[in-house]
Amino acid sequence: EDRELAIECNSEVNDLSQFIHLHKELEIVYVISGKCVAYADKNSYLLKQGDMFISFPNQVHHYKTLESGKFVLLIFSPDIIYEYSSLISKSVPDRNFISSNEESELKTIFSKIKNVNTEYNNLTVCGYINVLLGKILPLLNLKIADKNKTSAFYDIVEFCSNNFKNDITLETVSEKLHLSKYYVSHIINKRLGQNFNEYINNMRVSEALSFLRETDMKISDISEYVGFGTIRSFNRAFRTIMGVTPVEYRNG
Repeated sequence: EDRELAIECNSEVNDLSQFIHLHKELEIVYVISGKCVAYADKNSYLLKQGDMFISFPNQVHHYKTLESGKFVLLIFSPDIIYEYSSLISKSVPDRNFISSNEESELKTIFSKIKNVNTEYNNLTVCGYINVLLGKILPLLNLKIADKNKTSAFYDIVEFCSNNFKNDITLETVSEKLHLSKYYVSHIINKRLGQNFNEYINNMRVSEALSFLRETDMKISDISEYVGFGTIRSFNRAFRTIMGVTPVEYRNG
């Protein structure tokens, strides 16, 4: 994902994204109510009321909502973390989970974030994020990520993210990045738990969701815009991923 804002704060999320993704920002989820499983790389964490999940830059992550509720979702650049942005940008934590039992002030901090409503919203939220990181970083064991082991993977992800709306294939990625198509297939399957076509279809369907929710754009036009060759392939992939058709999703 490519993001333009230094801070994105949503304090009223009901269901978290099931789509596997990664980005250069940190992502924090705090559970006000409800229950979900959060996944980071190969680890999974059950989150319930009062718990917090944090994903570091370039960690593969996604969620499975078990019980709809209210979640605070923060996505922010490491650059806003006073003096520690460089360390955070190149590090991964030994775990991505903090419980309310470990840090008693989580509820207070997120309550303040949730209720921020001034003309200086981002400045205020930035301050609370720095306070929050100051409290939880001592609880995490940070280690420097091995870029040599992951650089090819990120090149593949970046290329696919920039080109999934086009007629993209394993052969396309292999040719453009000068990598074996078997290696591309293997690394996607290993890191994302999906085959190449599933990964591309997930990005296309994820892109289509906002158009279905927020616009009156024709479904056939959405299908073409996000990269599906036919409306039939769009409907089939959408139902496989979301459990409903695009029409049912829009009307539901």
